[in-house]
Amino acid sequence: MVHGSGRATGPADGHGLDRVPATRRFDPRRHRRIAGLFDLWLAPGPGGRLVVPTAPDRPLDARAVATLVRRGGDAAQDVRILADDGARHLDLFTEVAGLLGHDVLVSPDGSDIRHATDRTAGATTPPGTDVVPLDAVPLDRVTRQPMDWLVLQPPDLATPLPGWFAVDDGLVRPRTGVVGLPLPDGLALATRADFVTRRATAHRLGASTGVVTVAVTARSGGFLVGDYSGTQAVHGGDRLAALLGDLPLYGADLRLWLTWPSDADEQARLRTQVAELAETTGATVWTPPAGGRADLVDDRRDLRAFDPAGAVAAWQAHRPRYADGASTLDATPEGLLVSRRERQRIAVAAVPTAEAGDAAVDGTATDDPTALPTGTGLPAPTPGSIAVASPAVDGTVTGDATATLAGSLRRPALVTENRRAADYGPPWLRRGQQVNAEVFEAFVLIEGDPASAVTEGVPSVELFLAAFLDPRSAPTGGDLLRVRVGPGGAIPTGVLRSHVPARFRHVLGGPDTYLLPAARLDRVRVLGALRSEGFGRLRSTVETTDEPLRIRPAPTSRSVAGLPQDVRRWPGFGTRQAYALLPARSRGLPRGWLPLYQQRPVARPGRLLLEVRVPAGRTVDVDATHAMVSGLRLVRTRVERLHRAGVPLVLGSRSYDRIVVQRAYRAQAGGWQRITEVVPGPLPSAVAGLQSAVPDRAAGARPSAEPT
Repeated sequence: MVHGSGRATGPADGHGLDRVPATRRFDPRRHRRIAGLFDLWLAPGPGGRLVVPTAPDRPLDARAVATLVRRGGDAAQDVRILADDGARHLDLFTEVAGLLGHDVLVSPDGSDIRHATDRTAGATTPPGTDVVPLDAVPLDRVTRQPMDWLVLQPPDLATPLPGWFAVDDGLVRPRTGVVGLPLPDGLALATRADFVTRRATAHRLGASTGVVTVAVTARSGGFLVGDYSGTQAVHGGDRLAALLGDLPLYGADLRLWLTWPSDADEQARLRTQVAELAETTGATVWTPPAGGRADLVDDRRDLRAFDPAGAVAAWQAHRPRYADGASTLDATPEGLLVSRRERQRIAVAAVPTAEAGDAAVDGTATDDPTALPTGTGLPAPTPGSIAVASPAVDGTVTGDATATLAGSLRRPALVTENRRAADYGPPWLRRGQQVNAEVFEAFVLIEGDPASAVTEGVPSVELFLAAFLDPRSAPTGGDLLRVRVGPGGAIPTGVLRSHVPARFRHVLGGPDTYLLPAARLDRVRVLGALRSEGFGRLRSTVETTDEPLRIRPAPTSRSVAGLPQDVRRWPGFGTRQAYALLPARSRGLPRGWLPLYQQRPVARPGRLLLEVRVPAGRTVDVDATHAMVSGLRLVRTRVERLHRAGVPLVLGSRSYDRIVVQRAYRAQAGGWQRITEVVPGPLPSAVAGLQSAVPDRAAGARPSAEPT
């Protein structure tokens, strides 16, 4: 079975069906319907594109498939594509899953969809009768054995966690019981409406020490619980305790991942139910303060508590009356739950010049932030953490400032900019945002060498960087830059006033997360690089530099040709004609990306010329993208190099199968000679046949050294 990646596990074991099941071609009149699953029957059409059998002359794209589903199914349903070799259109159906926000089930490559009678114990109707419904099963085209359906999750919400339906032995079956998703140390309770998003957030939570976590929705003064029949009910604390009977809760610490209701009466009823849960389970139940919420700290993979105003707050303990001893957990002022034995706090102090380059000098802080040795300005030297410079109120670094780290995490005042203010950089980020009105300090997560991030820029595929007030949000062993942000240089993500692309919504919403847009990086200065070494410990890796913050291209494995995610696309609408140059003999299409041309290029020996049809938005318009990013002087991209090389369009490898080859030509006698035997079809299959069929005399010339 597959989840987010779309990889198959191979033929099923055949326990639900006979090893060689009696099958017949797909018959809609005999097909077994499954509640909550929308079945869409598609067939291959011209050029390998999928079509509806009743409209074979209308090839479908992802939006057309999603429209068919919305018209015929319920908004909460998953989708099963009844088409042979469904995995050959993996990108198409993954895009459909993203558009619908639900899982899409497709057949593996090399399989035929057939109807087979269910031979499980629950199928009591005698086979061979006219009334028995038939199950849709993917059969291996060679062995004729059943294969498992592939489950494609929405790409922005994909996880390894299971889907709504059970997929086994070629069959799709509804699950039964309470909807629960595994957490590293607990359980996430979901309903049909929030199953996909709850599954995605549950996967991002990391393991915690000494606490059981239960994610649940608060509703009507109780706890909302759903089951796989699609129904849901509000339970009290005693009923929730019964549902959590498999978790080791007695005498333990139980953390509830929930959002409190805003109504005062509902809050009072929910407090009663939380107390009932503590009494019934014998656990200390931790919740955010009444009216607040618990949110995921993505980069730490932990939960943080917030109060009703959105400020970081301490967790609240609800203890059973007969609890023995004190809790083993502490609620920190930073909104985290930590083990008392592992809890540490950072003393912040300036690092003397003589020690600045010595990363091995460590100082550990006590619970009293003022307990420092006299005469040194540093905490007592013991292994574990290093003191770092602390900002004064105006943003400058003092020579003897000493405070807890939490004391330096001061949120700046905000101001709403005029709609005529300077641009931000990302094209989706409209003007008139709320920005910081004063200088403040924050921390930017980085990948790779910290020194390179300081001097050359932070690698990113976006035209912005995310900054955090609290460096303890960084993963253990990660690196981060400490930056000073001038007025107007940062936008708090919790008050964004734009439609935000789904690919990075997971970084938004927290009160301590800010966007540093590319056009405002001239207002951001790098003060140094640090490494997070666990809760409450930072180690200096690069001395204070006061360099401007820059963005440089991310590795090409994370983007198309190393270009930003926000690019200008071509064509803007419809389908347009373009040309591709390929070596006459090769192993196939280049990995990563392929240049395209709007005008037919001159003949080149040893090359093939393909005339292709390009759907809307499938290529990057290099010239238009170059014009868009040329004003961002602190952003380095590969657009400039492509622009100078005369590459007009870039086609990413993920779109190869969406491009249809119409005609092909080989270079001969200084011109292009048409290859008449070409059958229009998807780019990958057309190229494989063409490059293997080119005569030696047409391919004998030495290929050009230019990239293809």
